[in-house]
Amino acid sequence: MLFMQVITIKYDKRSRSGENMRRIRAIRFLPIPMQNADLTNGEYFLYDNRYQKAKVYPFTERFRVTERVFVTKVDETYQVLYSDRPADQHFKAVMMLHHNEYGRVVYHLRETTFDGEWIYCRTIINFFDTDESKLRTKLFFRKEPDHFFADMAYLRYCGDYGKDVSKNPF
Repeated sequence: MLFMQVITIKYDKRSRSGENMRRIRAIRFLPIPMQNADLTNGEYFLYDNRYQKAKVYPFTERFRVTERVFVTKVDETYQVLYSDRPADQHFKAVMMLHHNEYGRVVYHLRETTFDGEWIYCRTIINFFDTDESKLRTKLFFRKEPDHFFADMAYLRYCGDYGKDVSKNPF
């Protein structure tokens, strides 16, 4: 069974630097509230902190996790696909998860509200392909994942445009 955890953090420009940003960058996983977990006849188990409810989704050929991330099952492995565009186009495989492997996808983007304010969104998606019996509150509390993918776009319009942020995206 593939377990997934989606964490979406929305913040404004006042939180982009200093101690607030350090706290935002430190979040990599959260405990899973077990009272909402129902794993009967499920293929995917997804905990999404936006809704505070655990859900079991049936298997589909291409399972949409977020607007940029899809998961497909290939034989006994799960393929995670990512697109840097919000529309359903130009997806590329970023990891293959075998049994008992843990993967993480991290990306951020900038959105605007209806009144023109900028909001920054950081999304962390944790994947773990393991047996149903291994579900526990601290399922994703491992130091480092087996597979990691980050798309940390440079979101500022001023300052160090030429600066290389790929060395330390966090």
